[in-house]
Amino acid sequence: MNPTFSASVAPAFQPRFDIGADRIDCGREPHVDTHQGADERASWPLLDYSNCEPTEDQAAINRWLRSAALDGLDVLHVGTGNSSVARLLDGRARVVSVTVARGEFEHAQSLGLRDYRVHLLNKHSRDFADRFAAAGFDCVLDNNLASFACCQRHLERYFDALARLLKPGGFVLTHWLGMQWTLDVGVDDVETVWRLDAAKLEAIAAAFGFQVEREGELFFLRRPART
Repeated sequence: MNPTFSASVAPAFQPRFDIGADRIDCGREPHVDTHQGADERASWPLLDYSNCEPTEDQAAINRWLRSAALDGLDVLHVGTGNSSVARLLDGRARVVSVTVARGEFEHAQSLGLRDYRVHLLNKHSRDFADRFAAAGFDCVLDNNLASFACCQRHLERYFDALARLLKPGGFVLTHWLGMQWTLDVGVDDVETVWRLDAAKLEAIAAAFGFQVEREGELFFLRRPART
């Protein structure tokens, strides 16, 4: 009798929430250059905001940061831009930032801020999920939570990483305007289902153990202090 064995096959992806996405698994690993074609087609800054003022939603987050009790804490900023967050929190908090734009990466490095580290990473990638230590951050800032989602599988990977990276009692901060925006320039387009409203955000957050709180146009996804 021949011995039997099973091939090592990864289990099929099982979505943790349903808000109507059609593209459950895009079938390719996200990279820094995933949206390069879209960036080249756009007639306005799409990925590289190193020489731009903060967008309206980022500016609103920055206004909140000015009086936030973040002294001595660890902050992860997703979407480096012109490093306005790091400059605003310089001397107050330790800031780590990630970006897919090489211009933003190089600009951030040129600033020479003491407690500021920047990484060239796609937030949906395995590399991002594995790069940072668990429970490493008190706060994550991302004004475009789903704006560049290639598929549900990789958006879930990102949220799973956020849940792991936040310390107990930590939170993700996003903005209503950024929730409403999705990539649509005819290249690497994002499904409109990822244009989030409060109900969609609640559904996604609940799947990863976050509690949602709203202050005006700001949304906080909090990790419970105890699980």
